[in-house]
Amino acid sequence: MLWSVTLSQVLPLAVLHPQELIWIFAILFLLFGASKLPQLARSLGKSIKEFKKASKEITNEIESAGEDDDDYSSKKSGGGGSVNG
Repeated sequence: MLWSVTLSQVLPLAVLHPQELIWIFAILFLLFGASKLPQLARSLGKSIKEFKKASKEITNEIESAGEDDDDYSSKKSGGGGSVNG
């Protein structure tokens, strides 16, 4: 159990406090300047949008592959989807 980590140990590391955010924005401002920050934010937003779109497409592809497998298994077993009691 050398590598066992619980959620309560990881969660505090993922939370940024307001003072830390101020420092991050100040460093970004100094590195890139006021004119580049809107362009960076815009490209970051586009990147996030593309990532969400790609992940949604992958999820839809996986779901449709699962539906295709269900159709294949019902055809293979001879079931036409209707039950005649």
